[in-house]
Amino acid sequence: MRAAVTTSPGVLEVGNVDDPAGPGPGQVLLRPELVGVCGSDLHLFNGHLPAAEHGGSLFPVIQGHEVCAVIEELGGARSSSGLSVGDRVAVWPLTSCGSCYPCSIGRASVCDAFELIGVHTDGGLAEQLVVAADHVFPVGDLDASLGAFVEPMAVAVHAVERSRLGAGENAVVLGGGPIGQACMLAAKAKGARVLLSEPVAARRERALALGADQVTDPSDLVARSRDFAGGGVPVVLDTTGVPAVLRSAIEIVASAGRIVVVGISGADAPVPLGPFTGKEFDLLGSSCHERSDVEAAIDVVRSTAPALGAALGPEYALEEAAEAFAFAGAHPEGATKVLVRVTG
Repeated sequence: MRAAVTTSPGVLEVGNVDDPAGPGPGQVLLRPELVGVCGSDLHLFNGHLPAAEHGGSLFPVIQGHEVCAVIEELGGARSSSGLSVGDRVAVWPLTSCGSCYPCSIGRASVCDAFELIGVHTDGGLAEQLVVAADHVFPVGDLDASLGAFVEPMAVAVHAVERSRLGAGENAVVLGGGPIGQACMLAAKAKGARVLLSEPVAARRERALALGADQVTDPSDLVARSRDFAGGGVPVVLDTTGVPAVLRSAIEIVASAGRIVVVGISGADAPVPLGPFTGKEFDLLGSSCHERSDVEAAIDVVRSTAPALGAALGPEYALEEAAEAFAFAGAHPEGATKVLVRVTG
């Protein structure tokens, strides 16, 4: 089969690789259609994920964890699975150990030994992929591009769940990249009012088109957020990974409010300690997603399908996977989601 293989940092080659073994009991064989390229893909591609934490080199690897695919074969007896050959599905790419402390309290997203397809095992940038049957979710008649966006939407759903956001509350999303836009949509689906802060005008316009109540340039964040919320903001979602932005989040959050950090970064973020006791706000992290988040994400994607579908792209062929990664890295403002068409 054809696959795009990241052979070493910064090197991606498209060629023929061995087909996977057929699906065993409890597995399905998938034909990936579209795969999204996200920020964590670029971190891995550029060699910025610490391989030592995973027992050695992560290369070579077939990347791609934002996968929309079609079921080609069901392994074993799956009469009660509810799945059928030909179903279009989104993939939950995380596998947990089931025995560590986070797993024991239902927090598989931060399992001490979790694995992600496209990172620790081969992913969706190949013509065939075998995964556990309970890791695929039918998306019905959703377009494949929207099916591929279910995974990043699940990241957003998980972050919003961590925030305990309620209907009618005000929320500010910091950052208008793919996860920022998804967090805005997930918050709106909860019945919240949302202000999105983003320095790139095109992203602010995209957020308004997708349903944000208000947008602002970060230079005017404090005044605009206080005006928007009538004071401090109950929920702030930081999707940027920029240390200075966390300080802004602490400045605008309401007393007894919640800040959720979603953006990935290895940088230190010195912050003032006074507001922690002065405001008694909660500072929360958010990592990946649970299977329930994937199910909820499908509903959010479906409810916003027309506007969201128009915002996705550009799309590249599998043979152009290297160009897709290059574009995503050089032009993060250029699209809500860069996509690679594998088959179909």
